[in-house]
Amino acid sequence: MGSLDKSQEYVISKFLQRYDYDAVLDILDEAGIIEGDLYLLMESSKYAVNFDFKKALSSIKNMSEEMQSRREVQKLMSNLDNLIKGEPEDMLSELIENIKIQIVNEEYIDFLGRLYRLKEALFKYIFVSTKESKGYKVSMHGYMLSKKNILYTLKKKYNIYNGNLIHGVTQYTNRHVKKTKRMDKVLEILNGERLENLIKLRNESPVGHGFKGVSSEDIERIYGNPMEVVQDLVKACELLDLGIKMNKYDNINEMAIHMIGSYSNH
Repeated sequence: MGSLDKSQEYVISKFLQRYDYDAVLDILDEAGIIEGDLYLLMESSKYAVNFDFKKALSSIKNMSEEMQSRREVQKLMSNLDNLIKGEPEDMLSELIENIKIQIVNEEYIDFLGRLYRLKEALFKYIFVSTKESKGYKVSMHGYMLSKKNILYTLKKKYNIYNGNLIHGVTQYTNRHVKKTKRMDKVLEILNGERLENLIKLRNESPVGHGFKGVSSEDIERIYGNPMEVVQDLVKACELLDLGIKMNKYDNINEMAIHMIGSYSNH
């Protein structure tokens, strides 16, 4: 079994603050720690932040029985299982966590790309969850939530001819969904001018159709602190009765810090 010196521990804790699991794995490799629970936890996290939930789950399943019997590891396993199934709450929580990680790392172009994905995902969810098929179990991976199916249903069933999913579902909501304060507030957040202007920024950037860079000043000028965007999105989800969990990776990092202690050689 390898061991970690003080400076390696310090560097790992810095990388954990940035959720950079690739870099943590590099340091563990250097220290000769290439297997065991800590390594597997970091490997799982590396896969999960890249949305490879199957590999993330198989890393966790290779952990020792003692670790797997721990409550927080069992919670992690059921979360990964739900992500593989496309459970809306887990999926949207994961997207929002991902957005948070990109803000922490100042990766603003990717942040805007994810933001657009999340906005679209929420409109898909609004459409499927407000339709009459109430008993239907919504999966974010299912055909029901595919763009193709939703645009087709809007056209065939509701005479809404719009190639843009967000605009189409907004029209559908205005015409066919019972007016409630909650839904009004959701649409106010998601279609509000501030979020619209951030999306415009995305369209001009390399993840959209242009080559413009994006700085934190650009985002602050339009929205305020980028973390405010995250808070508003969480609020929109909660108004749609979706419980969002926001500290999955912080909990993982805390677990990792405890585990690092058993490798220290000082």
